Amino acid sequence: MQQLYRIAVVDTETTGLYPSRDRLVEIAVMLLEVDGATGRLLRTLDTYQGLNDPGMPIPAAATAIHGITDAMVKGCRIDAQRVARILGSADLVVAHNSGFDKGFVRQLVPQVDAMVWGCSCRGIPWRKLYAQLDNTRLQHLAARLEIRAGTAHRALGDVETTVNLILRTDPMGNAHLLHLITRKLVSRV
Repeated sequence: MQQLYRIAVVDTETTGLYPSRDRLVEIAVMLLEVDGATGRLLRTLDTYQGLNDPGMPIPAAATAIHGITDAMVKGCRIDAQRVARILGSADLVVAHNSGFDKGFVRQLVPQVDAMVWGCSCRGIPWRKLYAQLDNTRLQHLAARLEIRAGTAHRALGDVETTVNLILRTDPMGNAHLLHLITRKLVSRV
């Protein structure tokens, strides 16, 4: 019998690095249904992307990274209920730097700590699988592994890149996602 998992891939763009003082300006989340034995995508169940007015000017250093301006977010609000619903229906929430993203998602969805999180940056043994890698930054991995990348440093673009990265097969023919499923889901059963 096929084991199905719902995987939510999330990315955030922010006013800075610290969730205790900085704010969310953009979030994207994609909910996937995957075959737990192969890591193969069966279907995309939902996708959400939203901008958020942080209630403060976006620092120029942050805008230089993600390109999001005060004018772009003026009056915008993220649909926190929809984000909570998507994340809450997932067996596993994946972010490329989950420690960073989880702190900012918590601003919208306080129950994130009860969810199972996996980090596609640190939870997949990239350097063991690919000796030539210099680092595990998302855009570097996409370029080195020749994976189609979305717009860098925009939430939906980074989600698309992460999805393409985790669904790609490793040198042994297994989807990279299986490393996270095995460590975060199968090991709990």
